[in-house]
Amino acid sequence: MIDTPGMRELGLWDAGDGLDRTFSDVEALAARCRFRDCTHTGEPGCAVAQALETGSLDRARWQSYQKLRTEQDFAADSAGWLAAKEKKFKEISKINKANRSRSSGK
Repeated sequence: MIDTPGMRELGLWDAGDGLDRTFSDVEALAARCRFRDCTHTGEPGCAVAQALETGSLDRARWQSYQKLRTEQDFAADSAGWLAAKEKKFKEISKINKANRSRSSGK
């Protein structure tokens, strides 16, 4: 536990090897999927979905893996994520400005 004023969160940085080792069972299942780019969300021949269905892969373990993988992906491309977020908010700002202009013009 860290009690540092101003620190809001901790994140993963370069945790690829640790994640792969910790969830080697999940990685092995994913490698057995029919398609290499399987998203494990309903594709035919998905070994992960089958393991979840049969109970050989615990759903809570799968959810932990997904959460940590998402955090790792964000850490790997945080600049890209922040740029996309900024672009989205600029678009929202333009829409809001246009709506304000329309409402004040009536």
